[in-house]
Amino acid sequence: MTILMAPGGSLEMAFASLARGADSVYVGPRGWSRRPATDELDDGAIAELVAEAARDGKDVRVAINVMPAPGEVGLFLDRVASFAKIGVSGVMVCDPGLIPLVRRAHPDLDIHVSVTAGVFNVEDVRFYDELGADYVVLPYRWGVEEAAQIRAASPMKLEAFLFQNPHRGRICPGRCYSSSYFHVKHLRGDDDKDIYLGSAARGGSCYRICRGEWSLTAGDRRHPDSPRLKSSPELLLWEVPEYVAMGVERFKIPGRERTAPLVADIVGFYRRVIDAALRGERIEGFAPEWLELKDRWSGERDNRDDSRIRGAERAGRAIRAGVAA
Repeated sequence: MTILMAPGGSLEMAFASLARGADSVYVGPRGWSRRPATDELDDGAIAELVAEAARDGKDVRVAINVMPAPGEVGLFLDRVASFAKIGVSGVMVCDPGLIPLVRRAHPDLDIHVSVTAGVFNVEDVRFYDELGADYVVLPYRWGVEEAAQIRAASPMKLEAFLFQNPHRGRICPGRCYSSSYFHVKHLRGDDDKDIYLGSAARGGSCYRICRGEWSLTAGDRRHPDSPRLKSSPELLLWEVPEYVAMGVERFKIPGRERTAPLVADIVGFYRRVIDAALRGERIEGFAPEWLELKDRWSGERDNRDDSRIRGAERAGRAIRAGVAA
C-alpha cells in the first residue's frame, strides 16, 4: 500500500492535509522534535488529531527525534508510551540506542528511523533493521538510484521525502551540531524535559546557519565564492513514478514550519500525482502546477531561513555582549 504522509505543524495544517488527501500525518510533541514550539503540538492537540484521523481510517505518527540526556531516557520512554496509549501508529526516532527499548515495550508500534539519524549507506540501513526499526527515511540528498539499492539489499520499508537536494551539500542532516553553539537559553518543559533553544538535538530549534553566506579561507587566501554549506531541497516530480514502481511504502511531505495553505495545496497536488503514477499514467501534465508550487515553497523557505539566520546573529551578539560584560 502506498501512503502519502503530510506534516502537522499545527492542527489547522494537519486537518487541512487530511482533507486534501493525506493518508497519514506526522507531528512533533512540544520540546521533543527539533522544531520551534510554534510548530509542535501539545498532548491534547495530538490526542484530538489521532481521534479525528481514526474516524476516517487514517493515522498519526509522532516525530520524537531529539537526543535525550542519560537522565531523560525514562522520560522519553514514558512519552512514547503515552502516545501509543492514545492510538498513535508510529514514532520517528533518531537515537539508535533507544530503538530496541521502544521495540521491546511496544512490539506493534511502527518505528521510523528519522532522517536526523544521518543514514549514509546500505550497511546503516541493515544496522537499523537489526535494532528493530520498521521504516528508514531516505535522506533527501539521495535519489532513486540509492533507494533502489536499499530496496534490493534490505527488507526495511522505505519512506521517501517528496523533495531532494539538486546539489550535494557539505552537511548531512542529523550529523550537524553547528547550531548548538548558538543556544542562548535553557529551560525545562512541562514534563521536566531539558530544552536548549538553538540546539535542535536537545529539544530546541536549528538556526539554519548553514543557509547563511560563509567565506572560505586558506591561510591568507580567501575563496572568491561565498557558498552555502547546505543546498536547498526542491519539490520532486519526475522521480515519483520510479519510486512508485519500486514499491516505496510511504511518501513524506516536509514542511511543519510552512503555512497551512501551502502545505494543503502540496498535499492535494501529490495526491493526484501519486494516484496517476499508480494508474500508470504520464505525469508531464502536472509540470506547470509543480513549478508554481516550487516557487511558493522556495519563497517561504527563504523567509524562514532568513529569520532563523537573523536569530543566530542576535544570539551571537548576546553571547559576545555577555562575555564582554
